[in-house]
Amino acid sequence: MQRDQSLDAFRGLTVMLMVIVNIQGSGDDAYFWLKHAEWNGLTLADLVFPWFLFIVGLSAPLALERPGQPRDWARILRRTVLLFAIGVVLAWLIRPRFEFADIRMAGVLQRIAMVYLACALIMAMKSGWRWPAMVAVGVMAIHGLMLLFVPAPGATLPSLTAGEGIAGWLDQQLLPGRVYRKTWDPEGVLSTLSAIGSALMGVALMRWMKTRGAKVGTSRLAMIALLVAVAGLTVGWALPFNKALWTPSFALFTAGLGLALWAILRASWALLGGTAPARLAVLLGETALTFYILHMLLLALLVRKLPGDAKIWDVTYDWLTSIGLSGGLAALTYSLIAAALCIAPLATLKRKGWLVKV
Repeated sequence: MQRDQSLDAFRGLTVMLMVIVNIQGSGDDAYFWLKHAEWNGLTLADLVFPWFLFIVGLSAPLALERPGQPRDWARILRRTVLLFAIGVVLAWLIRPRFEFADIRMAGVLQRIAMVYLACALIMAMKSGWRWPAMVAVGVMAIHGLMLLFVPAPGATLPSLTAGEGIAGWLDQQLLPGRVYRKTWDPEGVLSTLSAIGSALMGVALMRWMKTRGAKVGTSRLAMIALLVAVAGLTVGWALPFNKALWTPSFALFTAGLGLALWAILRASWALLGGTAPARLAVLLGETALTFYILHMLLLALLVRKLPGDAKIWDVTYDWLTSIGLSGGLAALTYSLIAAALCIAPLATLKRKGWLVKV
C-alpha cells in the first residue's frame, strides 16, 4: 500500500491541535472545548492523544510489514528507547533540576514509545487483523475489570476517583521519579493497557485494509467507525469517558471518532489534497516529532523567569491582553502564534534533512 497523504494530514491535524492545547495563553481563559475535562467527560482537547495513538497503530503495519523485508528489531528497539529518552529530557527541560525525584518518567512520548513497542511485539506474534483486534478487546477488558472490581490495597471498595483506586495506587507504587499529579499520572501504569488498545484498533484496521487495497470505501469505514463509537458509548454506561484513566469507553469512542475523521479526509482528498491547508497538514504529519519537540522547547523557554520573578509566558500573555483581546480569544491567539513559531522552520528543516527522526 502506497503512502497515504490523508493519513499524514490526519497526523498533522492531530499534532497541531496538541500544540494549540498545550500552549494556550491562559488555562483559565481558554475556551472550554480546548481544555481537558477535569476528570470524567470529553472535550476536543481530550481527543488529541488517543487519535495520535490510533494513528500510531494505523501506521505500524505500513512501516513494519513491508513485503520482502524482515522485521528490523534493532530499529524498533532503538526507536522505542530514543522516543522514551527524548520524552524524559523534554520533561526535564520544563523543570530543570537534577534531583531524580523531580524527573517525570511518564509522559506523552514515553507512552507513545511503550505503545509502539507493544504493537510491534503483538504484530510479530500473528498475521491478520483478527489477532490485534482480539488483543485490543482483551487488554481493554482486563483494564475495565480492574477499574471496576479491584480495590487498592488497604481499601475495601474499588474507586474511580482521582488518585484513588487501583490506578492511582499503581502510579504511586511503580512510577519512578515525579508523579505528575502527585497521586496519579495522566500517562500512568494501568491506563497504558487501554492506550495499547487504542493503537491496536488502528493496527487491526490497517491490516484489514491492506488485504483489500482500494476496495475499502468510505461507507465501509464509516460503518466501522459508527460500530466502534457505539461500543464506546455502551461501555460508558459502566465506565465513564475519562482520559486520565484512559477508560475502555474513552479508547473505543475516540477511536470511532478518529476513524470517522480520517474516512472523511480520505474520501475528500482528491479535492482537498492540492490546497494550501492540506499541504500544511501533510507537512506537519511528516514532521510530527520535530514539530512536537520544537513546541516543547518553546514551552521550556516560556516558563523561564525574567528579572523580577515574572515568567516570560505571563509577560507575553499580558501584552496580548493589553491590546484588547480577552478571554478565550486571547488564549487561542496566543497558542496560534506559538504554533506558527514552531511551524515556521519546518519546511527548511525538512529540505535540509535536519528533521529529528528515530
